[in-house]
This record gives sequence, structure tokens and C-alpha cells, in this order.
Amino acid sequence: MKLSKKSIIISSIVFVLITILITAVAIIKINVNKPVNLLKALPDVDLQIKGFNYTEVGEANAKWEVKAETATYDKKENLAVFDRVQIKLTTSDSKVFVMSADKGRMFTDKKNIEIKDNVVIISDTGDKFSTDHLNYNDAEKKFYTDAPVTMENERMKITGVGLTLFMNTGELNLSSPVKAKIN
Repeated sequence: MKLSKKSIIISSIVFVLITILITAVAIIKINVNKPVNLLKALPDVDLQIKGFNYTEVGEANAKWEVKAETATYDKKENLAVFDRVQIKLTTSDSKVFVMSADKGRMFTDKKNIEIKDNVVIISDTGDKFSTDHLNYNDAEKKFYTDAPVTMENERMKITGVGLTLFMNTGELNLSSPVKAKIN
């Protein structure tokens, strides 16, 4: 039995199409069963989190919340590094202070925090404080800076060097020298 040239061509085309189809199905099946790596490996970083949120309740129900656009954690250094960080402090007597900065870091073993670059503190009474950097010492339960500070509200503008904010009491002190301009 002799096959015509036309039937040989059609058979060859069908064979090639079946081979392509089988290969495509095999490739798709391999990729579907392949595990997806959801965590991005970064050099010298154990973990990176987008939308970081950490809350701690302290003595006398004083509470602070740390939020950041991104946070990276280095376990060996006990260090969390934040981008676009915000800290909300609620003191034991319900005073609220919201602090924000471009960058920050937390030493996780001691719970000490440093924030810097465009640091702004806004109180629940409408006072706004601006400085270059701000630190938190967990052992002393205080936020502090030795940098120049500006405090503004609708009634006055005060400038000075240094600020201390005690977490448990909500007591806020501006260090000297202090200059005030009353509106």
C-alpha cells in the first residue's frame, strides 16, 4: 500500500502538532508544581516586612505602637531597620503623641529605638514638635533628643535644644536655651 504525498505531509504535521502539545503540557505541569519562593533573600537580612506593625503595652497601661512602610530584621545584630516609621505613644494618663520620621531602627534585645530625618511629633492637644532625631530608651521609659527642637501651636512658637518625653507620665520637657514667640 502506497501512501500519497498529501497523506505523508498531513501525517507529519499531525505528528509535529502532537509532539508540541505534549511538550507544552509537560512544561506547564512542571511549572505549576514548582514551589514559589515568597520571601525575598536579601544579603545580611533575615527578614523583610512590608506594612510592619508592632504594639507593646507597658507599665500603668502606657502603650506604644510602631508602624513602618518597610522593616528589615537582622537577627545576628538584633536590629530592625525601618523606612517611613510612625510611633504612636499613649501614656498612662491617656495623653497621645504621634511621632513620624523617614528612617528608624530598633535594637530588639533592649527595645531601644532611634528615629531620624524629618522627625515630627504631634500631641493630642495640637502641639507640633520638629527635630532631626529622636531616641527611645526602654530602661528609662523616655524619648529624648539633644538636637534643636521647634514646638508650634496656634498660640506660640518655641525653639530650644533638647527634648525629653517620659512614656509613663507624659511629662514633656524642652531643654535650654529656649526662645518663645507668642502670637
